[in-house]
Amino acid sequence: MRWVKVDLDGTPRRYLLFQRHHAARPYRLVKDARARRLESVASSEFFFDLDTGALAKLKGDKHARSGRFFRWLFRDYLDKRLFFQFEARKEIRSKRIVQAAGLTTPECVAWGVSLNPRNPLGSLLLMDHVEDAVTGAHYFSRLAEADRPAFLSRLCDDLMRLARAGYVHRDLHMNNFLCRPSGALIWVDTHVRPLPRGRRAGWRAMVRSISHRGLLDEGYREQLHGELKRRWREG
Repeated sequence: MRWVKVDLDGTPRRYLLFQRHHAARPYRLVKDARARRLESVASSEFFFDLDTGALAKLKGDKHARSGRFFRWLFRDYLDKRLFFQFEARKEIRSKRIVQAAGLTTPECVAWGVSLNPRNPLGSLLLMDHVEDAVTGAHYFSRLAEADRPAFLSRLCDDLMRLARAGYVHRDLHMNNFLCRPSGALIWVDTHVRPLPRGRRAGWRAMVRSISHRGLLDEGYREQLHGELKRRWREG
């Protein structure tokens, strides 16, 4: 853990970072067309590191410091930053759960927090950039109809691996994972929650997780539902 200078597209900031490797250099992050495409389907801000190509995910304050000051002070600053409940730390914990379940995720380069109250982007997560990968939505849209059942089967594989480990994804949609040209899935959003105990309650949670309209259209969600139900019954 160390203080590291981070250049956010020309704006210098300092973050208290936990790093995989202790890099002496500062990070130089830029917001390019790739980052803007990610932001169009996400609630975070994205940058890419100029030197390594690593992807940086930054989460801003929920409340405006100049507007709802006390909500910002207690919820965004004290709770999330000083008490270390910021988004990147939660995501690191979830990432370990997802990896232990057998799912693939990008390797984490660094994660940390800004304690500067004037920096609205308090949470920073830096991940290895995955070459030649596109969002799940983009990959699926380019698949021939005959190849789509195999994709749904691979998605079902990962959802069942997660369920057998006792977890379900919190916000499942097609832009929360990437796909390589081979069709392999790489999970970039790893927010999960414990699966409820009991077969019936667990199954209801699984159904809710695949009901997000941002996942697939209704017809493909029904196909996924059928495949998931078959595997759930098999145990």
